Amino acid sequence: MTTGDDSMKRVTLTRRQFGTGVAAALAMPYVLRFNTTEATAQIVRGTWSQLYSLSEEAQRLGLSVPRMGLAPAAAEEDFTELQPAIVDFMDAITASAPDAPGATSVEIDGLLDRASELLRTSRNAERPPRDIPEGPQAAAVTPPKFEDVADDYRRLFETCQIRSENRSTVQWYVSKIVDAARRKSYEQVFEETCVPWYAVAIIHGMECSFDMTSHLHNGDPLKAKTVQVPKGRPNPWLPPSDWVSSAVDALRYDKLHEQADWSLPRMLYRWEGYNGWRSRLLYKINTPYLWSFSNHYSKGKFVRDNVWDPNAVSKQCGAAVMLRALVEAGHIAPPA
Repeated sequence: MTTGDDSMKRVTLTRRQFGTGVAAALAMPYVLRFNTTEATAQIVRGTWSQLYSLSEEAQRLGLSVPRMGLAPAAAEEDFTELQPAIVDFMDAITASAPDAPGATSVEIDGLLDRASELLRTSRNAERPPRDIPEGPQAAAVTPPKFEDVADDYRRLFETCQIRSENRSTVQWYVSKIVDAARRKSYEQVFEETCVPWYAVAIIHGMECSFDMTSHLHNGDPLKAKTVQVPKGRPNPWLPPSDWVSSAVDALRYDKLHEQADWSLPRMLYRWEGYNGWRSRLLYKINTPYLWSFSNHYSKGKFVRDNVWDPNAVSKQCGAAVMLRALVEAGHIAPPA
C-alpha cells in the first residue's frame, strides 16, 4: 500500500437529479468512474465506503439503487453530500423492493436499518442535540418575548435569499418535502394534529433527514420506542414501524397539536425556541437552525454540546430556508 494522502482513494458519488420523489431517486444514478492507476482498489473506510458496500449488496439482491464507483480522494465526510446520497439510496430500495423477488423482507429491512444508522451518525456529527443549557460550559438565557421578535422574523423572511452555491442542495430538500409518498404521510399527520403538513415536513427534515424509518421525536430507530430524550415514546407503541402514529405522538408530546397560530413569525419563533436561543442572544447571529444556506447566515454554530465555534459553518439547510424555497417554487402560499 502506498503511503500519503494523495495516494489514498475513496468512494465518491456524483448526483444527477431528474425531478422529485422516489421515481427521481431511481432515475438518479451516480456516475461510475474508474481510475486505472495503481491504487484504484484502495477504499478508505468511512461513511462513503460503507454506503458503497451497501450499494453493492443491494445490487446483488436485484434492487435498483444509485450506482457508485471509485475515484480519487475528493469526497469528504461532508453532510451536505452524505445526506442526499444516503436518503436517495434508501428511497431507491423502498421503491424497487416490490420488483426484486430475490430480496427477502429481512434483507431489505437490514439494508434500510444499516443505511439509516449511517444517516443518523452523520447527522449527529453535523448537528448535536438541541441547545439545552446544562453543564459547566452552559449559559442560561431568557427567551425573548414573541412580540419583540415577530417583525424581525417577517423582515428576515422577506429578504431571505438562498445562496447560489447551496441552491441545488436546497432543491433536493424541497424534492423530499413534496415527494408524493412523504407528502401523503405529512398530510395524514396534519389530519390528526392540525399542524400544517409543510411544517411537519420541515421538522422531519431537520430532525430525521427525511428518514421514514426514524421517530420524529429525535431520530431514533422506528422499530422500538425512543431511547434518547424524550425516552420511551410513543407510549403505547402499537403497531411498530408506523411512522405516522409516531409523528403524531411527537407533535402531541411537544403540545404542537394545541397551537392554533401557525403564522410565519409564530412558526419561526417556535422552531428557534425548539433548538435554542443562545445563537441569537449570546453570539448575536441568526441561528443556523433557521437560516443556514441563506444570506442571513455565514458562520458560527455549536459543534458539541455547549461548545460554540465562531468559525464553524452549518452543513444543514435551515428550516426557514426550506420554507422560503417551498414558497418560491409555488408549493405553498406565503404564510401570513
